[in-house]
Amino acid sequence: MTKIVELRPNKNLINTKFEKYQFSTEEIPIDTEINLKANVRRLELTTNRDSLLETRLFAFHNHLFKNPYDTSCWFIDENWFVWRLKIDGNLEQMHLIHNLDASVQNVLYNPSIGFTSNNIIAISDGGDCLKLLITDTQEHVKTFTLSDAEPGVILDVRYVNDTSSIVIVTCDIRSTGEKKFTRLVLLTYSWKNAGDTCESFELNNKETLKVNGAVEYVYIEDSGNYLHSICQDYITFECPKVQKTTDDKKDSEKSNEIKIPKYCWSQREDSITVWLTIDKEHKDKVKVNVTPLELSVTVNDNALIQGQCQHRLDETLTTWKYEEDTFKLELYKFESGLMWNELIKGDTGGECLPNETLAAEIHSRLAHLCTDQTDNKQGQPCLGFNAEQLEECDLEGKDSLLQRVDLKTQESTHLAMLGTSNHVLFTYKTKSGQAICLRHDNDGCLWITGQVDDTKWNMEHCYTFPGFGYVEASKCNKKFCVSPNDGSYVAILEHTRYIFLYKRPEPNIQVGKQWIVDLGTETCPIMGAVATNKYLIVLTKNKLYRLHICF
Repeated sequence: MTKIVELRPNKNLINTKFEKYQFSTEEIPIDTEINLKANVRRLELTTNRDSLLETRLFAFHNHLFKNPYDTSCWFIDENWFVWRLKIDGNLEQMHLIHNLDASVQNVLYNPSIGFTSNNIIAISDGGDCLKLLITDTQEHVKTFTLSDAEPGVILDVRYVNDTSSIVIVTCDIRSTGEKKFTRLVLLTYSWKNAGDTCESFELNNKETLKVNGAVEYVYIEDSGNYLHSICQDYITFECPKVQKTTDDKKDSEKSNEIKIPKYCWSQREDSITVWLTIDKEHKDKVKVNVTPLELSVTVNDNALIQGQCQHRLDETLTTWKYEEDTFKLELYKFESGLMWNELIKGDTGGECLPNETLAAEIHSRLAHLCTDQTDNKQGQPCLGFNAEQLEECDLEGKDSLLQRVDLKTQESTHLAMLGTSNHVLFTYKTKSGQAICLRHDNDGCLWITGQVDDTKWNMEHCYTFPGFGYVEASKCNKKFCVSPNDGSYVAILEHTRYIFLYKRPEPNIQVGKQWIVDLGTETCPIMGAVATNKYLIVLTKNKLYRLHICF
């Protein structure tokens, strides 16, 4: 069963006295301004790739990549050169992905870079080319080209010490008909003959996962066995590890026989009724377990219904009773008016009975959308809509889910419902885990993954940016939101020119400080940003700025 986790902020870290951020006239100096030898590589969307998911993926792509293990910053220019800005401010060329005269095909996404703790860097050109760079203490670089790569954007890279393997997670946008969805690809490569002249990386596993909506971030645990994600829907595996039992095989062979459902269910706008046939002699042995996202009904430890519900339930209102030999279970929806397509995800053993009264009401309300008659008052035909497009756009209003998924069993072990308002403000990878800043009321609360094992998973609330949730929501032109590991400040960067800096105030301080940095009217659009404890590094189309954070 999935364990529901509640992210409750530590009250001792909430500043209830905070009132506002006040503009400071102190200057934030630009420590370094570097003119790039070539423009930053940037791929624009084509007219046939204009879905919400693709637009979002391209619009908020950060072209500046931070190595959390040495605080260096990396980017790729239009000539396919990979550059590194070191902590001392020196910019150096690290690698050439493609020769300038090479014909590069199938590049569908912007290039991306990911890092591991042992100086292994994964680089994708946005197409079929996926490479690993391995650096040593003398700054020597070894390069390996990986097999079976597909176009996509790198979300995380993990070196698994126990198996000497590399796990790379990429994401791309796919479609089924007119409906677009996000696909995650997990590539696991074994490191063969490490350190020898014949060392190589061989693919030993490839898995694809599907999400009906946007993915905010992905993180692979050190063991390589668990995946964390924040997305707008549950993660499903495109190739489930389901083995047919002997009984299942026998049932499939009896295709000509009448199928008798294990249970029947029907729904109203605010509730769901489930019927099961259970002898009265067993009624004292019936156990019902309802959580916001899971349902189980067992008799003598035999599961009659068990699994993950399609949507959320209000478990506090659940009731059940006997009507002759029928066990009747009343469930109440958490979101009234939301119609369910299935009771238990992927369970085909139940039968949905139509609610004729509800169907007639829905038909009455929506009849004007599908009529072929003209409106007599206007003299024009009524306009319809594309249901597939509506479903995709509706994802913006869906709850965000923080999930921990067991990659071996393909089950969600832990789940936190973030809601529609407590959205992600920013995330970044740390040396020991992942940091996630979530909006909580008007504040921004930063959580960091703690120690984990097969059964334990926790998120620790480390500090709070008071009032920042309200501030972030007011910035309609924001493109990036970044913060350093020490949490001393947070920066919002607009699409061009302006940067807003907010110093995290001390506890019980009523007024915080805000700075505005203007890069000038001639500045090209901002394409990337990285925050360190001392510097804010900003990447534009043709320049690299390093702002000295000295407050």
